[in-house]
Amino acid sequence: MNVVGIGSKAFSGCTSLTSITIPESVTSIGGSAFYGCTSLTSITIPESVTSIGIYAFSGCSSLTSITIGSGVTSIGDEAFSGCSGLTSVTIGSGVTSIGGSAFYGCTSLTSVTIPNSVTSIGNYAFYYCTSLTSITIPEGVTYIGDYAFYGCSSLTSITIGSGVTSIQYSAFSGCSGLTDVYCYAENVPSTSSYAFDNSPISSATLHVPAGSVNAYKARGPWQYFGSIVAIE
Repeated sequence: MNVVGIGSKAFSGCTSLTSITIPESVTSIGGSAFYGCTSLTSITIPESVTSIGIYAFSGCSSLTSITIGSGVTSIGDEAFSGCSGLTSVTIGSGVTSIGGSAFYGCTSLTSVTIPNSVTSIGNYAFYYCTSLTSITIPEGVTYIGDYAFYGCSSLTSITIGSGVTSIQYSAFSGCSGLTDVYCYAENVPSTSSYAFDNSPISSATLHVPAGSVNAYKARGPWQYFGSIVAIE
């Protein structure tokens, strides 16, 4: 009999587990399936998997990299929260939503690849990812949730795709190293006045489409950037 799913809490707390290969027959990884597997260093998620449940790999502090196959359509809330050893994440082209707090507190994360298929980034998704230096949010994303990149203190450059229409409360607050934001949206997104709170936007440069410079200059919090220039 082929295994078709890994149930909730299936390997939760297996602190000596170092690696696991999930067979191609598996279509779902349940909530907290590998929660707290602190010795797990690698994981292979096959193309057959379509969903990763809440807290699925939360607290897997020895996990260093993860590739999420193109079969996955959703990453559950806190799926990889507290994976403090995680340095890189590749998100497959089937993912449409990144759940709330999905990578919360992944303090070693330096690289994230997000495909165009993603349409929303949940609340707290990359909260306190303090090693993340740059992020490109693809044009498919329309919504960036509350505190999505809060406290990403090494983040110097943010690229926001043309499709974004809504940036929520404190989405980029506390990004203390921020120097440049590239926003390709021709229409100024609906933006919380606190979206860049406690980030040094007064000394940073905002790059926007040439025809939209004046519109950004007239709307907060965008108007508070040190300079607003046309994207070349």
